[in-house]
Amino acid sequence: MMLHGGEGMKKVGILPNLEKDKEFAVTNRLLQYLKLKDCQPCLSMKAAKLAGLEEYGCLEEELYRDSDFLISLGGDGTLLGVGRKSAPYGTPILGINLGTLGFLTAEEKNHAEYAIDKVLAGDYKMEKRMMLQATIAKDQERIEGILALNDICITRGLLYKILEFNIYVNEEYVDTLRADGVIICTPTGSTAYNLSAGGPVLKADAQIIAITPISAHTLTSRSIVVSADDVVTVEINPREEADFTVSADGQDAWTLTGKKVVQVKKAKEYASIIKTNPQSFYDVLRQKLSR
Repeated sequence: MMLHGGEGMKKVGILPNLEKDKEFAVTNRLLQYLKLKDCQPCLSMKAAKLAGLEEYGCLEEELYRDSDFLISLGGDGTLLGVGRKSAPYGTPILGINLGTLGFLTAEEKNHAEYAIDKVLAGDYKMEKRMMLQATIAKDQERIEGILALNDICITRGLLYKILEFNIYVNEEYVDTLRADGVIICTPTGSTAYNLSAGGPVLKADAQIIAITPISAHTLTSRSIVVSADDVVTVEINPREEADFTVSADGQDAWTLTGKKVVQVKKAKEYASIIKTNPQSFYDVLRQKLSR
């Protein structure tokens, strides 16, 4: 599969986690290596200024839109953020891990140059990961275009009031939950918060969505797995004026009050993840769960 820009000089966006590469040692190392490979490296304006590399800075939209591929430097959380921003443009992402083993960032920093060589040589596999799109609505108020690679979570807020949810699938009533929250996740997100909440592990390329309650106040509440083509609707009926939060991948969040309706469905966008040395899903799962 061809990279975003096809043949010719490759423009490569480098997106470091500013906490995990504080001195920009890995960022600068890869930037210099890309130059040796006749690539055009670029950074966000913020990262370029902090690193003292202003000549490589470019506007964020241009970085995500115009790069042939992106390098995410950090962990899975870093790649989730890059994935949401790059998805509208279909720009592929190479995840370089600066921490512990990740499900998404499988390439280790000591092998980063080797991984880049394989990408430039066309020796890689592209994984298209399903994403979710959410809309929050009440009467005439709407928040649209919320994208998530892992999950959409609805959780109780600071007043610590239990939430009540009515769950619908394709407008058909499923159940009413009294819980601390509910997680609606992709297969990619099934090994994150969903797993901690007792939800099922889903194979990464499966076209399904899991709905998992968080600390449900009943012994009979279980996860539900539905088709990726289904539309999940959650009616939130908070007690009094208790606040609650709707979050995407645990990063973008909206704190709300009052009755709201959250609709979640498969997004038309995908996150395109580059794998140069793909491990079996089950190998990575076994390694993660044995830690």
